[in-house]
Amino acid sequence: MVLDFYCGDGRGGIHMIVGPMFSGKSTELFRQLNRYELAGKKTVLVKYAKDNRYDSEMASTHDAKKMKALKALRLSDVINTIQQYQVIGVDEGQFFDDIVTISEALANMGKTVIIAALDGDFRREVSEPFPTIARLYSLSEKVDKLTAVCRQCSYFASFTTRTKPYSEESDEFPTKHYKNADLLGGGHWRS
Repeated sequence: MVLDFYCGDGRGGIHMIVGPMFSGKSTELFRQLNRYELAGKKTVLVKYAKDNRYDSEMASTHDAKKMKALKALRLSDVINTIQQYQVIGVDEGQFFDDIVTISEALANMGKTVIIAALDGDFRREVSEPFPTIARLYSLSEKVDKLTAVCRQCSYFASFTTRTKPYSEESDEFPTKHYKNADLLGGGHWRS
């Protein structure tokens, strides 16, 4: 089969695409969904309704590639629609508080669920990884961890960093500055 991951034949599964900002998660999600469509599978993409960085109606990558998507604040809001598809893509999965239960339910229905999500934010010292995404690791058949590129040294960047000071009082993190590449980027361990 030409697909990287497909359970099919009534067997469901969860595929996670995780990594820091600017690592190509949405780009890879779009690529996977396009491959499933080429293979004759019915696909649908869901985007977080408050993510209006580049387009209010379509899901979009940082380099302006776009794909038709359903908008939702919770996956349960669109469950009756998405369960009619064989392959369900979810962009910005970390923002859906019901992603674990809905992904598990869809996989149990024999659906293939592909989730693109941040696995943590830039506040590594004070915050845990996104709890819903951490829970999905143990439920997933496949997890792809992508890396970004450090803008200072061009090395692989495995987590998100902030290049300007952050203040909880003045910023509306996380969505306000996501499209501003000057404020967020990829980071890595330094020796």
